[in-house]
Amino acid sequence: MEIKKFSFRGKIKDKENITLVDFLAEVTPLSKSLIKKHANNGGVWIKKRGLGPLNRIRRVKTVLTPDDYIECHYDPNLPEVDMSLVAQIHETKDWGIWYKPAGILTEGTKYGDQASMIRHIEKIKPHAYPIQRLDRETSGLMIVAYKEKVSRIFTKSTKSGLITKSFQAEVLGQLRSSEGDISFNIDGRSAKTIYKVHQELEFSSLIEIEMPTSRFHQARQHLAKIKHPIIGDPKYGRHNKNDDGLKLVAHKIELKDPISKKDHLFVLSDELRLF
Repeated sequence: MEIKKFSFRGKIKDKENITLVDFLAEVTPLSKSLIKKHANNGGVWIKKRGLGPLNRIRRVKTVLTPDDYIECHYDPNLPEVDMSLVAQIHETKDWGIWYKPAGILTEGTKYGDQASMIRHIEKIKPHAYPIQRLDRETSGLMIVAYKEKVSRIFTKSTKSGLITKSFQAEVLGQLRSSEGDISFNIDGRSAKTIYKVHQELEFSSLIEIEMPTSRFHQARQHLAKIKHPIIGDPKYGRHNKNDDGLKLVAHKIELKDPISKKDHLFVLSDELRLF
């Protein structure tokens, strides 16, 4: 029997000493073997006794208690993702710089995290905390902390402007000025994108971008707003289709190590940059 995409949400209520796998086998159409695989892939969530946050649970033999809240989100059509190009560019015991190829999520969704950067790194490191998130379609450099305390320090540094992230993009048409900034609120929050033209092509322009703020799809929304959408963007703009995908790359990060206080500059290799 084909199992379609579904979501289950509910409390354990009156059941005593039932395991997660037995409970889900009763309330969902999934077999026990599929439940085990699905939980391991990050599609099952639990809130213990209704307290605290909702967290992924992978151990299907966990014994549940009354008032535990369970969610199971299943999608049989989640694509397989090639993680072979994911690479750590720089490593310390507290954090690292990673390369994320296009087509890979930074973090998972409610349906699972097996095809995400963070889950991939968690299989190598005890913990992984992304300091910034790149869109699925965007490739480039990411900072990942391996300790929660270091993550908090990096996040504070980002808000204080002590970390600079630069992007390269190819946009539709030629911009009116060789450099400038775009300031439009996104979701009611202030957002600023700074750009500089690197080269004008026949129907497009290569530009470098910095974003003092980090909002949802910020560069993509801002550039579409001024009628210069990023080439290959599947969501924003018109007449910007491209068979090679989104032309947006996070190619450079400047930061101060929150532990050693040493300054670092990381630049993506030539073959992975746009220019």
